[in-house]
Amino acid sequence: MTQILNGIMSVKTQYSTSSRHVRFKKPDTDEYLHLSGTGVTKGTTYAWIGTKAQARTLRDRAKSNGQDWPFKAVSPEELST
Repeated sequence: MTQILNGIMSVKTQYSTSSRHVRFKKPDTDEYLHLSGTGVTKGTTYAWIGTKAQARTLRDRAKSNGQDWPFKAVSPEELST
């Protein structure tokens, strides 16, 4: 028998559901990396957000190009406190 489901099903797992996304923040100025990946912005409206792997790639790419990387990765949960 076939059953059609409407809506989104949730699957319970043993893994936590904490966010795996990060933002980049300059600790000295409290500015965030702009969503374009270059420049900075105040507040999180236009701030870059991505996975930890994407964050590492951005950081490594900047360092390999000899650019200064003043940002610290912070989770969105840290920002709400």
